[in-house]
Amino acid sequence: MQTTTLPRDRLALVRKLLLVLFSNMFTKFFRQLLTTITVPFALPCAYTFSLFAIAVCVANASATPPPFIREGKPYIDQQVVPVAIPDRPFRIAILPDRTTGRDWGLPYLQAAVRDLNRIQPDAVFTVGDMVQGYTRDPATWEKEVAVYKSITEKINAPFLPVAGNHDVISGTRVAGDRTFADLYLQQFGPLQYMAELDGASVIAMFSDEGLGDSKMQVNDGQLNWLRTSLDRAAARGKPIMILMHRPLWRYDSVKWFERIHPLLAKAKVAAVIAGHLHSLQDDPAKDGVKYLVVGTCGGAIDQHPLAGQLQHLTFVQIAPDGALDIFHQPVGMTLPEDFVVREDQDCVYALRENPGCLSLLGELPDPCMASSSVSGVATLRVVNPLDRTIAITTSIAREPAPWIVDGEQFVSRTPIDSFNPFTTDVNTTWTLNAPASVVVPAKGSVDIPLTFQSVATKINSQPPTIECVIKMKDTKGRSVPIYVQLRPDILRKAQYSTDAAKPAAKSPICSWKPSPYDTLEADPTVEFKAVTSANSKSMVMRVQVPDQSQSEYPDDQRDTKDRRKNPAADAVQVLWSDAQGEAWLFIEPFSPWTACSRKDWKPVTRTGTLEGAPGWWLEVELPESTQTVNVGVADNDETYHTQWRWLAPENRQAKLWSQTPGTDPK
Repeated sequence: MQTTTLPRDRLALVRKLLLVLFSNMFTKFFRQLLTTITVPFALPCAYTFSLFAIAVCVANASATPPPFIREGKPYIDQQVVPVAIPDRPFRIAILPDRTTGRDWGLPYLQAAVRDLNRIQPDAVFTVGDMVQGYTRDPATWEKEVAVYKSITEKINAPFLPVAGNHDVISGTRVAGDRTFADLYLQQFGPLQYMAELDGASVIAMFSDEGLGDSKMQVNDGQLNWLRTSLDRAAARGKPIMILMHRPLWRYDSVKWFERIHPLLAKAKVAAVIAGHLHSLQDDPAKDGVKYLVVGTCGGAIDQHPLAGQLQHLTFVQIAPDGALDIFHQPVGMTLPEDFVVREDQDCVYALRENPGCLSLLGELPDPCMASSSVSGVATLRVVNPLDRTIAITTSIAREPAPWIVDGEQFVSRTPIDSFNPFTTDVNTTWTLNAPASVVVPAKGSVDIPLTFQSVATKINSQPPTIECVIKMKDTKGRSVPIYVQLRPDILRKAQYSTDAAKPAAKSPICSWKPSPYDTLEADPTVEFKAVTSANSKSMVMRVQVPDQSQSEYPDDQRDTKDRRKNPAADAVQVLWSDAQGEAWLFIEPFSPWTACSRKDWKPVTRTGTLEGAPGWWLEVELPESTQTVNVGVADNDETYHTQWRWLAPENRQAKLWSQTPGTDPK
């Protein structure tokens, strides 16, 4: 039977008539009838009933529900969705990623909804990552969904979401865990579907079949469904678009251009659009098929818009002859689809993601308890991987300001929005003397001496944050700034006390490598004291951790090596050297779980909660002969990512230093 879709004005009339003519008994009958139909491609034989049931549901509801078909409570997966729209010029809007944006990102999403309601597109899709997710707690996920829906439910157009990895992958770290995929089916809709609109056919693929498996794939089931969907869409004679979260054509394991692209070319697919990378970029078209990656709308970014990162909407406008016009709109303006192209974005990635491009060599002296000002030289090594020259400047990071986009009528707040005042000390005692600007030739390298100086301090402070700005010319001749933050290593000293009445100063446990996952919490601290009891002597270490959420994970079955590298719970790791040599101790205070490199030594530990503030403390008795030490605190917060902070750089240890006048480091 031929599919029937109705324009919006006729659908409204049907709703009113059905509300008068039919009772809830008939509504329930047709809903039950739908549950007996095999999805997706037995649905065409029941499309009249499907549309009828949806119309009745809408007539009886105060708000328009998603145009998906349910089977019981979950949405039916891999369904074809008839979406009625009015007879007028046809335009689709796409909401990019919201994920990893803290609450500061919500105003962008709210502004986008206001823009959408003014522009009035015929339908609004997402490309996934609508919530932070990656949690082990369904209640947390539900709260995030509620916040997202409270904003997007105000969109005055059919709203069709697409599943992203943050929406469905579990914080249990168990690949294939369907907990949140099943919740997605209940709360958002199907993982795969085809929407038949008046002006286009839109096929939503699911790009995270492995649900946490690092190897991306498109299995035979989805491939067969896609093949059948393309045949059906081609028969409609409307432009065809493919939406997904991850740009699957970028993954070698998918073999996209061998297995899938030929199907798209045969069906004359107009465009394939994805998200995930948080960086807007227009990939080269192939066989008439456009490939595009969109940026963010409320999600986390850390680069300039000319480096591909901005908060925006994407629109696909379809002309009567089927031609597509894709454009992007930040607040107050629109941008062409090639605002940032793949060639330039690859250069940005090469400069900011390549660990060998920028590196700091050498260590600085510790100004703590120094007799006078200290100074040192670290070398910034720059290796230019591009076939074009770059220029680089360096400075101490200060209070951020909005970025101005030269030639465009908007600003980006990224430096302010991504700034973490808990890990970057803008009032650092360190000063930096560096060349104003250094040009690095194409494929060349240069070593830049950076001279640091600090006044003597009473306590250890955070390492200074160095902001490196690399500028390159893009293919449009624009000067593109790329921002990279680094922190130099400091040869730490840590005080210890021998007098209980005069405790040693607390030393901060810092973030030595800038990371977007660093929590918005103050540094943990550590203090040391040498204690003599009736039976023994020991070096007591006390760590205090400000922490809004204490995390345990007793179900973690991984081995010690993996747990030490990436713990799934709050943890403390101690590295030290003493008369017996080097050793390490790893403690998960809330699991509890402990491991130590010395099998014949049982550590004495004590734990408790902080007074007057959220957090916890841990005491460990180390051997009295301890000479150097490093302490790391891992903060998990029941999420997939764990944030580490350390007393000294991870590959170094701090020298223990008695506060007794005239003493030397141990």
